[in-house]
Amino acid sequence: MKVAIYIRTSTTEQNPDLQLKDCKDYCKRRGWKDYDIYKEHISGYKDIHRPERERIIQGIKRYEINHIVVWALDRWVRNREKLIEDITNITNRNAEIHSVKEEWLESVNIEGPLGKTIQEFLLGIVGSLAEMESSIKSERIKSAVRTKEGVTRSYKGKKWGRRNLTSRIKEEVIKLHNDGHSMREISKVVIRYDKNQNEKNISLGAVHKILHEKQSK
Repeated sequence: MKVAIYIRTSTTEQNPDLQLKDCKDYCKRRGWKDYDIYKEHISGYKDIHRPERERIIQGIKRYEINHIVVWALDRWVRNREKLIEDITNITNRNAEIHSVKEEWLESVNIEGPLGKTIQEFLLGIVGSLAEMESSIKSERIKSAVRTKEGVTRSYKGKKWGRRNLTSRIKEEVIKLHNDGHSMREISKVVIRYDKNQNEKNISLGAVHKILHEKQSK
């Protein structure tokens, strides 16, 4: 028996650790120790090619994978029709998909026409909700406006874009530059934190901007 853990974070999410931990815990509870991990940082829309997901599908077709574990069904796909189609193809290959967050999926694995009808109905609801959420996010993006100050704001009036660089970062960049380091070297050692508190190197453009502002003063 072979298990595939599929982890997908969207382009607006940065940290897959929570998903991975929950999926590993799920496998542990089921007594599954032999699993492979497939990670993608990409949108979950229907027509976007996702290589890691495709690898799992090919493994299912070759009867090499028996179980797929996802954190939530919308991590696998965010389209109702595609979700039902995929799960039908998966079950037809004597494999199963398991969701950490949608435990009800296990309780409706009823054999026969009735079980299939119930499962398709519930999956249709889940897929519809995922589509609705994606649509709302898309509309919010479209409703973002650029104000007369040149600042892009959301429909709620919140500023969009990266957070301003802190004084600590600016001082560190200037000190390193004064010590003789190139802008490229500086961008590789100065760290900033995103909204999820993940560490990231500042961009070369940010270094250039800080030094340009210093020279302009």
